[in-house]
Amino acid sequence: MIPRHINTRLIYQGHVIRLITEELSYGGRRLVRETVQHPGAVVILPVLSDNRIVFVRQYRHAVRRYLLELPAGTRDHKGESPATTARRELEEETGWVAKRFKRLVTFYAAPGVLSEQMILYLATGLRHTKARPEPDECVEPVLLSLPQALAKLRSGHICDAKTIIGVLLLARPLLHPKRRGARDSRLALDNRLNYRVK
Repeated sequence: MIPRHINTRLIYQGHVIRLITEELSYGGRRLVRETVQHPGAVVILPVLSDNRIVFVRQYRHAVRRYLLELPAGTRDHKGESPATTARRELEEETGWVAKRFKRLVTFYAAPGVLSEQMILYLATGLRHTKARPEPDECVEPVLLSLPQALAKLRSGHICDAKTIIGVLLLARPLLHPKRRGARDSRLALDNRLNYRVK
């Protein structure tokens, strides 16, 4: 049974987010829920021809530190498709342009309090141009191999949820290769990437 909506009150309207409280009725009980409404975002998993991954080192003021993340961006341009947002954000933040984008998975960032839905894309066929970050962004591209990224995940240096999801999705074929007897992890990764971008 889905709770019945009674009313909504706007608490705060920001540049990107809205904070609302909602009164609900569920099984005769009155519930109040606080929700941060967000237009959604895209996440890009850019993989170079040598299988290195393009990350960004970005300052996140909410946690008062720099984080190592996959490139991402808010879907705040009206009428822009998620794939177009992904292409634009990848070039702006990293300076890389991709020939191919493949939608991998859609997930919610923190559904207990936040409506933000994230769409993860695999980006391949990359060529380098020039990064054009937004004036309020503090970003620096970082290239890592998958083993290096997994090591940083285990050590806690990668602690951003969307990035953990992307790295583990990429690592999955190495943990469970489809082809039996595949001795070379790079071959297993190449096979997986070729499978995904067809």
